[in-house]
Amino acid sequence: MKFNYSSITRTLTVFGARMTHIFENVGVGEIDTLVINAKLKEATWRMK
Repeated sequence: MKFNYSSITRTLTVFGARMTHIFENVGVGEIDTLVINAKLKEATWRMK
C-alpha cells in the first residue's frame, strides 16, 4: 500500500490493491492509525 499526505489540505489518500481510501482533516499523528485502518478494510472487503 502506498499513501500520500497533503499538509496543506490535511488529506490522506491511501492507495490499496482493491480501493482508494481518502481521509480528510487528518493530523500528522493520525497517519499510522489510518493506514492500518485502510489495511484492515482491504483485508475484510469481499468481492460480491
